[in-house]
Amino acid sequence: MHSNRVKQSQPERHFGPFTVLGELASGGMGRVYLAASAGGRTVAVKTLLVDDASGVVAQADRRRFAREVALAQRVQGVYTASVVAADAQAPMPWMATEYIAAPSLRDLVASCGTLQPQALYWVAAGIAEALVSIHAAGLVHRDVKPSNVLLPIDGPRVIDFGISHAIDMTRTQAVLGTVAFAAPEQAQGQATTPASDVFSLGATLFHLAVGRAPYRDGGSGPAMEQLVRAATGDLDVSGLTPELHALVLPCLALDPAHRPTPAQILEDCAGQLRRQPTSRGGRHWLDPAWTSEIERYGERRSREVEDARQRVDPDAVTGPVGAPQRTTVLPPSPQHEDAPPGRRGQRGRLWALCSGAAVVVVVGALLLWQPWQGGGPALVAPDEPVGFYAVDSKADGVCSTDPQAQPVRAPGTEPARSYTADDRSACVTVTTPGGLQVRQLDGVRTFEDAQGGRDWIVEVTFNSQDAAQFSGLTGQVAGQPQPRNEIAIVMGNRMLANPVIMQRLAGRTIQIATHLTTAQARILAEALGAR
Repeated sequence: MHSNRVKQSQPERHFGPFTVLGELASGGMGRVYLAASAGGRTVAVKTLLVDDASGVVAQADRRRFAREVALAQRVQGVYTASVVAADAQAPMPWMATEYIAAPSLRDLVASCGTLQPQALYWVAAGIAEALVSIHAAGLVHRDVKPSNVLLPIDGPRVIDFGISHAIDMTRTQAVLGTVAFAAPEQAQGQATTPASDVFSLGATLFHLAVGRAPYRDGGSGPAMEQLVRAATGDLDVSGLTPELHALVLPCLALDPAHRPTPAQILEDCAGQLRRQPTSRGGRHWLDPAWTSEIERYGERRSREVEDARQRVDPDAVTGPVGAPQRTTVLPPSPQHEDAPPGRRGQRGRLWALCSGAAVVVVVGALLLWQPWQGGGPALVAPDEPVGFYAVDSKADGVCSTDPQAQPVRAPGTEPARSYTADDRSACVTVTTPGGLQVRQLDGVRTFEDAQGGRDWIVEVTFNSQDAAQFSGLTGQVAGQPQPRNEIAIVMGNRMLANPVIMQRLAGRTIQIATHLTTAQARILAEALGAR
């Protein structure tokens, strides 16, 4: 559970000496907040969720959290996220760690592609050094994977000790990490050792080099199939360049005794890196696309942190902010107030709330605008395909995962698909026939609504074929009783928005006006592929 995206939170909430600025992430067991000390140090504060029935933290959860804090406090190393302070006995237990404003390896591979061999050696050295520190503290991490390694420009950081355990702890069954990166002995339920972390390191490096996990079918498919592949060591290491065999393949040995130690991996990587000109940071080793994305990401997060500080304490002195990049949402330019009226009504406009409550379509509304970058929109690829589907039904809260609770479909029709709103306020079930999936957009931009104060709008531009299909979809739902007059805009299992459609829309450019803050608009635009 980790994210660096800042969601607005209630002001003046405190954990020890830290004031909450916003929410970073949430999961089944707890939440992670962005917070700051009185002196301005920014930290990530992990907390537990209260029990729905009693309204307090369950004792079993409190004990597990106290154990996680104790284990994480034992780790000291350059390439890990250090624990700053913690109170496992507080009414709401919390742990504050160093805040690392950097993307994960998973996100970097998805957005920038795989790594070249020399860069891979540099990343491997940092992760191996982190494992040396973790194992020296008497711990096994047990969930090393691309999403648990962040990459600032000065070197990787291994995070999330949620399922770590002490090497000397007696256990009858191991807790399994992410199956696609877990060692065979973990999948078999055997005791995990430092060698298990080495296998996961090898699987992570393979992902960076090839773009998939090393198990057959890339670790995809039903959970039981993934578990069987991992337990039987059903590897597929095709696609790995021979130059990396000596680094990666020994880590993936099925017998833990045949795997190298992190210290040996670190020594081998250092030998490779010494053959190149000395460099203390990633700019020398990483591909330019990776370096640019890391720097843009850090600058975006810095701006969001500053925005969060100003929300909590409007009188606070504003800190330095990096120069605007392509993902910066710019303020409106005054000269656009006098734009010819004929140009104001050329774009279709969908009004929607990301909370899952949708309102009406307005066409040709007055707005002030300035794109992120001059010269018109550029082609963008969303993180995942974006779906636009007619809504069948809608209910409050999150979607049920119980198969018995799923809607019954007529024989011969496609199974129902349900999506939960990002803020978990609503669940929609959609009709897929007549919908469309978009893998590329001709542009993504943001605008400030002239009639909405500081509200921001995210605008997308379809290609001609997708625009025609989208227009047909809006004609299909317009005038239907609610919620069948809504379109769900989805990605993965998330619902990004669900606007009401009052009339058929034509044209390639649609504005999804979601009443967003600057940071929220940026987050949505990034998900749609803006960089």
